[in-house]
Amino acid sequence: MKRILAILLSMMMLAASLSGCSRKDPREIYDEAVKKNAELTELEASTVTDMKISQGEEIMNMKTTMDMKMKGVNTEQLTYTAEGTTEVLGQTMDMSMYYADGYYYMETMGQKIKYPMDLQQMIQQIQQSTGGMAADSSYLSEIEAEKDGDSRILKYTLDGEKMDAYMQDVLKSVNMPGLEEAGISYQFQSASGESVVNKEGYYTSTKMKLVMDMTAQGETIRLDMDSDIVYHNPGQAVEITVPDLEGYTEIDPAAMGLQ
Repeated sequence: MKRILAILLSMMMLAASLSGCSRKDPREIYDEAVKKNAELTELEASTVTDMKISQGEEIMNMKTTMDMKMKGVNTEQLTYTAEGTTEVLGQTMDMSMYYADGYYYMETMGQKIKYPMDLQQMIQQIQQSTGGMAADSSYLSEIEAEKDGDSRILKYTLDGEKMDAYMQDVLKSVNMPGLEEAGISYQFQSASGESVVNKEGYYTSTKMKLVMDMTAQGETIRLDMDSDIVYHNPGQAVEITVPDLEGYTEIDPAAMGLQ
C-alpha cells in the first residue's frame, strides 16, 4: 500500500509540474526568447520578405531572400556573411555581403565595393534584419501560446501606437540619413506575428505581417510586408568561409548616402 501511495504521489507531483509549465505566461515565454536570441554570439538565419508598395493605383512588388551567418555578434570581433536576391520590376539582382575588421564588402550587379563601417552600426543592421531588435512584450496588445510537441507557438498582435514610436527609434538607431529633415514618419495600420520557441527557449522561426503608411513631404505610401525568418540550430556553433576579397573598390560611404 505504501508503495502504491508513493507512486500516486509521484504522479501527482509530475502532473502538477507539467500543468505549471503549460500555464506559463505567454508574455514571459516571448520576453525570455527575445532575450536568449539577442544574447547569441553565433547565428545562422534565412529570411524571405515580400513587400507591396502602393501609392494610389500605382503598385510595386519586391521580394528579398537572404541567407546569413555571423560570429561574434556581441563582441568586438564580429564577422558576418550573407547571400541573397532581390526581385523587383521583373528583374532579379543577386547580392553578397561580408563584414570583418571594420570593413563592409558588397557585391551586386557586377560591381564590388567596400567601405569602413562602425561596429555598432553593423550590429544594429544585423539586429534589424534578424529580429534581434524585436520589441518586448509591452508592445503587444494581445498574445496567446499553444503547444506543438516540445515547442510553443506564440501568436500576437502589436500595439499600433507603440510601434509607431518604436519604428522611429529603430530608424534613428541605424542612422538613416536625412530622416528628420525629410519629415519621414510611419503609422502602423496593423501588425501581427507568429513565433515558434523550442524547448531550449530559442526562437526557431518568426512570421510577421505589417501594414503601415510612410509619409514624406506630404505624400503617403502604403507598405504591406510579409516577413519570414528561420533560425538554423540556434545556440550551436556556426562556420564561416571567408570570401575572396580581391577586386573591391573602396568608396566614401558618406558621399554615397550610406552613412
